[in-house]
Amino acid sequence: MSATQVRTALMVCFADRPNQAFKARALYELADPYAMQLQFPSPSGMSATSWTFARSLLAQALGPLSAGPTGEGDVAISPAEAENYLSIVLHPHGPAPCRLYARREELAAFLAETYRRVPAGREDAWLDLDWDRALTALTRKMRRDAS
Repeated sequence: MSATQVRTALMVCFADRPNQAFKARALYELADPYAMQLQFPSPSGMSATSWTFARSLLAQALGPLSAGPTGEGDVAISPAEAENYLSIVLHPHGPAPCRLYARREELAAFLAETYRRVPAGREDAWLDLDWDRALTALTRKMRRDAS
């Protein structure tokens, strides 16, 4: 774990092949405090496929009131039939969705560490944005577009 990110190795499996687990990573970059990634390294380890989604999506899925899927876009997460697992459905642009299972405790520990590093509601403090300059630039652009 570095000073700028939280990284956790996971073992996941496809829903239709539960006995064939493979490695994945959960990644949280402090520079992008609202998002997290699931990364799936290629067998050679030279590249990875990444899915980026809101950290709050995982928090909702792990929450005590979560009974169904959370997420309306490319990623949906819900409790799996097996009590200690989460079901993660990835909707690629193309073929049918891909359903994976991941251990709930691994994702919960990862999420807890991300909130230890960047507490909920404090994400803006980690964004490297000059809000005054951005607002001034936006106001100028709006005035130019209006004239």
